[in-house]
Amino acid sequence: MRELELLDALWEIITPVTGLGELGPGDDAALIPLDGAAVVSVDQTVSGVHADSRFVTPADFGWRSVATALSDLAAMGCEAKAVLIGLTYPPDFTSEDMKALAEGANSATAEARARIFGGDVSTGPTLSTAVTVIGSAPTGLEPVTRSGAKVGDRIGVTGTLGASAGGLELLRADATDPDGYRYRRPSALIAEGIALAGAGVSSMIDISDGIATDAAHLGRASHASLAIDLELLPVDPICRRAAELLGVPAADLAATGGEDFELLFTAPAAAVELIEKSVQRPISWIGDVVEGDAGVALSKQGLSGWEH
Repeated sequence: MRELELLDALWEIITPVTGLGELGPGDDAALIPLDGAAVVSVDQTVSGVHADSRFVTPADFGWRSVATALSDLAAMGCEAKAVLIGLTYPPDFTSEDMKALAEGANSATAEARARIFGGDVSTGPTLSTAVTVIGSAPTGLEPVTRSGAKVGDRIGVTGTLGASAGGLELLRADATDPDGYRYRRPSALIAEGIALAGAGVSSMIDISDGIATDAAHLGRASHASLAIDLELLPVDPICRRAAELLGVPAADLAATGGEDFELLFTAPAAAVELIEKSVQRPISWIGDVVEGDAGVALSKQGLSGWEH
């Protein structure tokens, strides 16, 4: 398929941009009206590095590429407005593969109530995307950063941990295992991030590399020590299945596996009740911000998450 034919086919799949003052695909650049400062992030997904092509379909790849990028906006308590996708595809990638990828990307964008405003395509040696996401903080709120944790804050996390890493291990054992869905199609927790920001969290990050690594990012940015008790981690049942298969402690896999894209945050003790009332997702309190070396202090030493 020639480039112009390919682009025409993709734009038929992607939700049109038709809002007042907006300009989407088809011009040299996009027009994206925003309220307040733009919050911008770029995230890469490379087949064979971030996504195992044995288990991830083109539609899954499109979904993952967008959802993992949008998760950075969730981590700052921001609304998602626009997505731009730079796509490199290999010679054996068919037109049907391309359409499926576009459908997956469009669906993940729609779930976050954002739209795809454009991008670029090129052939290359392997399938990869570079996804730019643009958002802004809701009126009356400021973006939440990694650097606001204070000694005495509680440490909380949304949802459950280890489902993605556990799902991948189960897929490696049996490619038809239905519990692999959390690996193939994570969600960006935009609404939860906004609710946490509104409830007064002091710092926040999405769990992409495992809580053992991402908690350390919060600690270093905040010049504080995050003391986390692994026995308090909300371990997902999928993770427990995989840990039993691997013969490892479930909490270790939950802490190091990564790609859960849940939200890890710190908050003053006075905000705990409001957080639990405001967020429509289970909240677990797993430790405290304490005096000590900047970083993370796990109740078990020697654990580390994913590093690129």
